[in-house]
Amino acid sequence: MQKFPSANKRTVLQSILLRAMKVQATDPTGGAQPRAPALALGGMHSAKDVLEKAARAALSVAEMRCRRLFEAAREGVLLLHPGTRKITDANPFMSELLGPTREEFVGKELWEIGLLQDRQACRKMFRALRKKHFVRYEDLPLQNPTGRTREVEVVANFFEEVACPVVQCNVRDITDRKRIQQELMAAKHEISRQAVELQEKVAEHTVQLRQTIREMESFSYSVSHDMRSPLSAMRGFAEILLADYSTHLGADGIKYLEKIDAAAGRLDTLIQEVLAYTLVFRGELKLEPVDLEDLVRQVIETYPQLQTSQVEIQIEGALPKVMGTEASLLQCLSNLLTNAAKFVAPGVKARVKIRARPLAGDIRLWVEDNGIGIAQGDQARIFQMFARVKHPTAYEGTGLGLAIARKAVERMGGQLGVESEVGQGSRFWIQLKGVNL
Repeated sequence: MQKFPSANKRTVLQSILLRAMKVQATDPTGGAQPRAPALALGGMHSAKDVLEKAARAALSVAEMRCRRLFEAAREGVLLLHPGTRKITDANPFMSELLGPTREEFVGKELWEIGLLQDRQACRKMFRALRKKHFVRYEDLPLQNPTGRTREVEVVANFFEEVACPVVQCNVRDITDRKRIQQELMAAKHEISRQAVELQEKVAEHTVQLRQTIREMESFSYSVSHDMRSPLSAMRGFAEILLADYSTHLGADGIKYLEKIDAAAGRLDTLIQEVLAYTLVFRGELKLEPVDLEDLVRQVIETYPQLQTSQVEIQIEGALPKVMGTEASLLQCLSNLLTNAAKFVAPGVKARVKIRARPLAGDIRLWVEDNGIGIAQGDQARIFQMFARVKHPTAYEGTGLGLAIARKAVERMGGQLGVESEVGQGSRFWIQLKGVNL
């Protein structure tokens, strides 16, 4: 068991005795009556003996506790003399860490056991300790007798006690911590490398995909456009036959020619809508303020099917401006309004209401009708190409109008949706960025 120097013990005893004498001097009884029988019987010498004995017992307990902590510590602890720089004590973990016994450590300097490079480095550390009372070294490689290298961290503190100044060095084994840090760093570098590689591949594939899309758009546009020429010729010849040779064809021949002309007309409409769908993706859109009030009235005045007595259109309140392109919005609104007028039950007057409401910086335009409605399961499908909703009553259409409208709205940075129930009408909405909201 390590013992405190006798000089230190004397200092502690003297301090205790002085405090005891001070207490006795300030006793309100004036010291005439002893505070305990032992003092009365033995006088000051007996009191001094009792206090010395108590102090020695307290020191003994403190030494025992310190020794237990010193020996049980799971990191190396070295005690050094600040004057000679030599080790005066080492705990068992130092032997476990480096190999030498306590006796082999005692009397050596730090550089002699491999903690510092040389005597000059050791002196430099002690100069720093006297100035700052604290020094820390990281990533110090130590090699034990078996040749195994350990990474250690050394924290040195200088305790400048009156009786016995001491330097305490705590040596921590950070080999596993450094290994984990290196593995994490390597993993980080690998992830970064893979991220860069993935980004390059994505960029390359994106370029290829865009090129493919452009080629498909060009092909679709060319085919759709070129198909209209022979189709126009077919319709032209059918009209000539009906005009010039109807008397020679008979009723059946005329009926067949009329069916050919009607089928060609539907095909021409379909080709035009395919072209319109293709054009939605071509070129850049320049967004600018568009007056919804003017645009809606323009659509109503342009399409004859919206001007009959069987269609009633009501604009509720003023319609604001939105950010978009006039051509695309014209296409969307014409589709929604003509659908609202067309998809009503037979014999029912179509009633269409148009209104707009602000919504978190956007404008949502509603087109509400009293039509046949759309089943819940069909509401997502109607925005797909060539999608048609089955209904007992046949309605003309190509199944492209809503697909074109949604793509156009999305390209303008907006959304298009529907709320509907079968037999209860539909409420289509377009949401775009508002102007000066």
